[in-house]
Amino acid sequence: MPDKRSVLDWVLWDHIGPPLYYCEDCMLAVKVTPVEGAEPVLERPCTDCKSQIIAPRSAIMPGEGGLNRVDRVRQGYRQLAAALTGRCV
Repeated sequence: MPDKRSVLDWVLWDHIGPPLYYCEDCMLAVKVTPVEGAEPVLERPCTDCKSQIIAPRSAIMPGEGGLNRVDRVRQGYRQLAAALTGRCV
């Protein structure tokens, strides 16, 4: 399946990062709504493809001592940026 991203999506992907959830084949952002006790609701912009949903994440393994101050600030920045932009920063 070809990449269906627009020029704006390409620029956002390169400068900010990928969406929090996107389709593996067409690379379009997918809206995922969690449901308590059931499967999440997926809203795909592509109706013809039924491939996997990719969820890229930046993870920090804290270990036994927890995060140091620098890593805690970085993680807080990433969480805030993801909440504001809807993209994985």
